[in-house]
Amino acid sequence: MSDGHLVKAKIRRLEPYSEEIECMFNPREYTITKANNWGKDPNSRENTENITFQGGGTAQLTLELFFDTYLNQKTPSDVRQHTDRLWRLMEIIKPPGASNIDKGRPPKVLFQWGNTWHFNAVILSMEQQFTLFMPDGMPVRATVKVQLQQTDHETLKPGGGDRTSVISNAVRASGQTGDGRKLPQFKGLPSK
Repeated sequence: MSDGHLVKAKIRRLEPYSEEIECMFNPREYTITKANNWGKDPNSRENTENITFQGGGTAQLTLELFFDTYLNQKTPSDVRQHTDRLWRLMEIIKPPGASNIDKGRPPKVLFQWGNTWHFNAVILSMEQQFTLFMPDGMPVRATVKVQLQQTDHETLKPGGGDRTSVISNAVRASGQTGDGRKLPQFKGLPSK
């Protein structure tokens, strides 16, 4: 486990150069979805169609990132200085040496939070909402919803063996999330 220091989540550009974007605040939660592909075959002798497996789908990761340049600063700065770095991950790039007829695409990225888990992906969509402004209209607080799509089948395997379940169990047992928040207690669930 970590030495007690808060580990920041990061989104890393993987191509054509490496750039690390550290999240100002770790996500409160994230959601992973995955679906398998099934096809339908007509069946004239039965009341239902036959279904056949046609392959596994890619996973999607959805998370919400919070950016705030107003808190703990004497002179707040424009929050877009931070969020624009994410938006550049949506821009189409051409690989070095590509011809004019080669189509470009946005870069592959890596979402990583600590050493136990990562998500190799491309960014499917982003939605940014500004929620606090200075008197001159400069935004100083924003929330960015990011949806990533898996590009590597190894993505969902935790690094370091079974460390993720060990860490998850330790978090549940301590009642702390690691960034100072307490876990809620629910009826029927064991508490510390």
